[in-house]
Amino acid sequence: MSFIGSILVYLFMAVVLGWGMLQAVGGHFGLLIAGGLAYCLALAKLGCLPPGKSH
Repeated sequence: MSFIGSILVYLFMAVVLGWGMLQAVGGHFGLLIAGGLAYCLALAKLGCLPPGKSH
């Protein structure tokens, strides 16, 4: 993933989680839970795995 692409994805996830927090204050936790799960899955899939190419 390119540097600009990773920044855009990070900002998008921050907006989703922030919007989810604002909705959670009103008692609606769906977007916060979905955003948190998506963030955890993206981190596990893209951030923690070694590259697929051999050295």
